[in-house]
Amino acid sequence: MDIVRQSLAITFVFALLWAALWFLRRRGNIRIGFPKARAAAAVLESRAKLALGPQHSIHVIRIDERDMVVAVHPAGVTLLYRPSHAADAADPVIL
Repeated sequence: MDIVRQSLAITFVFALLWAALWFLRRRGNIRIGFPKARAAAAVLESRAKLALGPQHSIHVIRIDERDMVVAVHPAGVTLLYRPSHAADAADPVIL
């Protein structure tokens, strides 16, 4: 009898989780899908990373159609390079 009671309790919890997920999806608060499907519409993209130490690294990121080079460190993030016009954007960034 104890096993039946525990099984019903677990089933009830899963049913509550499913109902909450269904409700959030209907309202548009949560999206469930494969990451590649969402990455196609992504505005921010990581292009390259160079680790300089355990807590320091340099990243090449793309926001919309613009590449930027940023340094990530314990104190925050510092912008190192951002092309100012189309001629600079044509030059590749080499790390």
